[in-house]
Amino acid sequence: MTRLRGRAVVRTGLLGAGVGLTVALLLRTVIRQSTVELSTASQFWLLVLLVAGCATAGMALAAVQQLQEGNPDPAYRQRRGRSER
Repeated sequence: MTRLRGRAVVRTGLLGAGVGLTVALLLRTVIRQSTVELSTASQFWLLVLLVAGCATAGMALAAVQQLQEGNPDPAYRQRRGRSER
């Protein structure tokens, strides 16, 4: 049975949140420089959704990677998508 390394999952989630925050702040700057008018509340919720979504995606990727590493079935570890030559 594979144990999930919680610290690695949280660390990756924090990294994802950092990426989401960076993208959200960049998007906010682009919106301020454009002619689009977006309320402060909408900008806040856009920031929250981007940060939460990226954090969740990072945590999911870390968890799936750990589960793949711990699976004993060799067929599960085979690379897919490319034809063997």
